[in-house]
Amino acid sequence: MPQFAATIKHIEDGVKGFTISAAVKNIEGWEDTLGKLDAPGAKTIVRDLEKLKKLIQAETIDGDAVKALIGKLGKETVTLAGKADTKNAERAKQLGEALSSAA
Repeated sequence: MPQFAATIKHIEDGVKGFTISAAVKNIEGWEDTLGKLDAPGAKTIVRDLEKLKKLIQAETIDGDAVKALIGKLGKETVTLAGKADTKNAERAKQLGEALSSAA
C-alpha cells in the first residue's frame, strides 16, 4: 500500500523532486489499493489516476491538463475520505487537500 506521508511529502515538495518513474510507481500503488475498495468514488479516482499516468508519461507533458487533473483528484479524494469511517479517512483527507493545494 502506498504511504500517505510519503505521497503528501512529494506533493508538498513539488513535482520537480518527483521523477516520472517514482510518480508512476506511486500512482500504480494507489490504483492497486483503490481498485480493491468498494466505496463510491474509488473507481472514478482509479480512472483519473490512469489518465494522470498517461499525461505524465507523454512525450510532451501538458502542464495545464496535469494541473487540472490533480485538482480534480484532490476534490475526489477529499469527498471519498468524507464518506469513509476507517482509520485512514483523515490521512486520505490530508492527501486530497495536498493535491488540491498543489493544483
